[in-house]
Amino acid sequence: MKSRIRRRIAAAAAASALGLAVSASASAQARTVNVSAASGTFTGSRQYAYYGYVKVQVVLASGAVSGIRIMEYPNDNGRSHYINSVALPYLVQETVGGSTWKVDLVSGATFTSMAYVKSLQAALKQAGL
Repeated sequence: MKSRIRRRIAAAAAASALGLAVSASASAQARTVNVSAASGTFTGSRQYAYYGYVKVQVVLASGAVSGIRIMEYPNDNGRSHYINSVALPYLVQETVGGSTWKVDLVSGATFTSMAYVKSLQAALKQAGL
């Protein structure tokens, strides 16, 4: 009994290390087909970030995020401008580098980070992803 459990744990660890997921492989292949078809520029919705609004524009090339433009962000005072000048480039870098909308929120810019992710999700939804 214990050896069977150990084998299952070892198999799960090996699959995890290789990035394999048996149950999700079919759906991942289906998503890949849809993702590869998406190309173009898509604009997300305007999202409230407590001190202002955030709006992003996503450039997709063959389903991969190749660029992001920040259309609007809170910058009406010096503190907001400083916080967003640090946080937004980090969020853009994480999104483009990782090709995913699942980015970590930036400490100190939580409202902006959450609004960025929501606008990004809206743009990707518009693209059919």
